Amino acid sequence: MSVTVRLDAEAPTGAHTRAEVSGDGWTVSRTWRFGSYSRGHCRNFARKLATDAAYRRRCLDREATWAQVEDIYRRHREDVLAVFEPLASGPLASGPPAAEEEGELDRETDGASGRLGGRAKLEGRASALASRFCQEFYEGIEGLLGQADGPEGVDVGPLKEDICRRAAAETKALEKALGDRPGPLPVDHEIAFGEHEGKTLMQIAEEDPGYVEWALKELEGRPRLRKGLARALRQV
Repeated sequence: MSVTVRLDAEAPTGAHTRAEVSGDGWTVSRTWRFGSYSRGHCRNFARKLATDAAYRRRCLDREATWAQVEDIYRRHREDVLAVFEPLASGPLASGPPAAEEEGELDRETDGASGRLGGRAKLEGRASALASRFCQEFYEGIEGLLGQADGPEGVDVGPLKEDICRRAAAETKALEKALGDRPGPLPVDHEIAFGEHEGKTLMQIAEEDPGYVEWALKELEGRPRLRKGLARALRQV
């Protein structure tokens, strides 16, 4: 008997693990999703296939519970993933953006690079949501199978409808939150208060860089002003 294990890191809902167990004239393929794989679990699965002919036949005929869940999930998962596709320019990513990307997005929120950064963040968050809702769907199918006599008695329609409805609501809220994030004030914006009233951010950066340094530290409640002043100072 031989066992081959492969990790698919590019799966649209995060990495999953696929194992192929082969014996004399037979091969059974099984996929572990959403972090459920372990070496011990795979080893026990392979051992049972090798020693239990009845179980092996059920797996080959796709009658084992894990195979039924997988087959139902694969038939319907695209309907769940379709909820997130409008937020992605290509295949969904495998997870949220890295911490350094988060920091870069905070530093730059408008202009070309800001739009690209916002899209990357949106796609990363959409991928994370897709993984969470697909896992909920997968586990829900397991629960339905546990209450039925077989896959023919399982109606995933209401479960899928509920998951898609909630997923759509969360993705719309995410898109709005990221889309509404305010960018910096333009460098030609005129200040309407204080000692620099009537001056543009660029004029202030050129004439009083010390004020800009102070504002970047103290004006926590004015993020657009702080970002605009920082940009003007970089352009001086």
